[in-house]
Amino acid sequence: MKKLKLFLCIVAVALGVGYCVNTLEEKNKKDVVQTAATMTKVYNHTKDSVLVYVTLGATPGCVQNAMDVAWVTDSVPGQRGMQGTFVLAPGDSTIAYAPDSLGFNGVVSFNGQPNNCPDTVAYPTGINQYEFMINNAFQGPGAQESANISAVHGVNCVIRVDYITLNQFNAGPTVPIIQSYANTLDRNQSIAGVYPYGCDTCTGSKTLLPCIKYPQPAHKNSDCQTQRNAAQSGGLIKVIYLGKEQPLK
Repeated sequence: MKKLKLFLCIVAVALGVGYCVNTLEEKNKKDVVQTAATMTKVYNHTKDSVLVYVTLGATPGCVQNAMDVAWVTDSVPGQRGMQGTFVLAPGDSTIAYAPDSLGFNGVVSFNGQPNNCPDTVAYPTGINQYEFMINNAFQGPGAQESANISAVHGVNCVIRVDYITLNQFNAGPTVPIIQSYANTLDRNQSIAGVYPYGCDTCTGSKTLLPCIKYPQPAHKNSDCQTQRNAAQSGGLIKVIYLGKEQPLK
């Protein structure tokens, strides 16, 4: 069977078709699912380059220097090494990454660093972000890997998250399995895996900011955070930038 696939690959290259590429993608996908650590990969599914910010959390046991993250090329001044950036070309992606023997906790945002209140010049509609805590089994029994998209402080783009893993994530009792989710350019009050505008507890607002008018439409169920047992880590998390920047250029 392997010889047949190799032969078909050679034929496919000669004919200019994608069988070989698809076969390799299927193999890579299977390999990623079997990894012990949860890997993360960032994609740019647009026709423009995007500046990606990686902002680390100060959680003990997790990577503590942004320059240690495989994709990061520049450190942001004044952030004590906890924030870095890199440029992702159109249609490109990073390598699949997990820090060696450490957890990975932080935020990924696109074309803007995390900000509680909108930048009235560049992004008057605010900045949304992908938030994560993974490979944290070292925190002991009951520890959860978790991730979400936050639109709490506004939205500047569309982000999608895909989970490719044997051990499924959930978004609470009402969503026992969640494999993919994405925010919209609106207030996001009904999408599992996404915290809506102004609602930092998913179903309401705890920290009130002067730049947000309250109350805002909240989720009916506590399904904004996705999680799974941290002892069941592994597989690949795809963080996909889909663009549609606000305000529209």
